[in-house]
Amino acid sequence: MSKARLMVAAALAVTLPSCGDAPLTAPAGSTVFLLANPPFVVANGGVSVVTAVVTEPAGTFVADGTEVFFFTDLGRIEASRQTKDGVARVNFVADSRSGNANVIAVSGGPAQAGSGDAGASSGSGTGSASVTIAVGSARPARVVVTASPQGFRSQGGSSQIIANVFDDDGNAVANVPVIFTVSAGTTESPAGVGEYLDSGGAQVFTNTNGQALDTLRSGRPLSDSALVTVTATTPNGTEGTTQVAIN
Repeated sequence: MSKARLMVAAALAVTLPSCGDAPLTAPAGSTVFLLANPPFVVANGGVSVVTAVVTEPAGTFVADGTEVFFFTDLGRIEASRQTKDGVARVNFVADSRSGNANVIAVSGGPAQAGSGDAGASSGSGTGSASVTIAVGSARPARVVVTASPQGFRSQGGSSQIIANVFDDDGNAVANVPVIFTVSAGTTESPAGVGEYLDSGGAQVFTNTNGQALDTLRSGRPLSDSALVTVTATTPNGTEGTTQVAIN
């Protein structure tokens, strides 16, 4: 049995009624829709909001206060949350490990075969859903770096450096840490003199468009020139470069 199926089996066992006060769960055969935002987080404290939308077999939202249980095989997640207008939200928090976190939400379980009144649907939902959250270095696949402008005068000039981070499918990836570095190539003075980045080598996270921004500046004497290479690198070693002429 796969790890995901074991997690579902354990979750269903938790939601079964027992003696005493049992939590209010969705009717058997309800449908759960699960979404993680963002679908990629950094390791060591990265947070993704996991949203479960639960509907009854009839297609209406479950009653307020319906308990939804959450499980993950990587990182941490709140154990349960009650619905409001059919929605339950919890936070997934990454630990120090990188990889794909399989998150499962469960409430009610699947309908029993032959259940339901004649002429009425017993529901075809499974009462559970899963979503994958990439943690750490699991997702970035390509980095495209651009500079605007491609050249500037030293001592007072600057260029904005943009790192565009994409996954294997060409989608922009948000919330990825990027480290920018700068080195001089062909130059009329010693390599690396005077060039620096506003980030100072600290991580810059991509925005919702998958872009991380930095600014290149130079204190090089006006009599010098350089062809400077700026490199942007993600945690899994994926990198891209661009060149800026300083004169």
